[in-house]
Amino acid sequence: MRDLIIDTPSMQSLWQRFSSILLTFFFWIVWFFIWTPLVTAIAWYIGLDLIYFEMFEMDGYKAMIHDFTIFLGVVTLLGGSLAVWAAYNFFRFRGVDRRAALIPVSSQEIAEYFEIKETELKKNQQAKVISVSFNDTGKIIDITNQTF
Repeated sequence: MRDLIIDTPSMQSLWQRFSSILLTFFFWIVWFFIWTPLVTAIAWYIGLDLIYFEMFEMDGYKAMIHDFTIFLGVVTLLGGSLAVWAAYNFFRFRGVDRRAALIPVSSQEIAEYFEIKETELKKNQQAKVISVSFNDTGKIIDITNQTF
């Protein structure tokens, strides 16, 4: 089946991408405004109007600013320690490829490992559906396959 243009955005024109983004943005705004009255009613019901009184009339924002500076200091300390660790790893391991390629395995080695004949292995590798049964020690006791 051929892919539809909507499933391959790279094939869309600039105008189609722009209009899609614009429509998505528009409907998110509509969705936001649909829920605003309900959220406001719930906030009034549970007493969030007291936040204004506590924060602005009673100067509660001063304590919040103090706590926020402590929070920023902790975030800066943790972020800085991660940056130092990343720099350490970068300078320690730069230019070193630690990922070695796996050694290719021949069909003969696979057949020997699973204790089956190489011709049977090739037949099973070409099958679309295969069912393998093992005994308690992990050895293959039965192989059934279907080719379509």
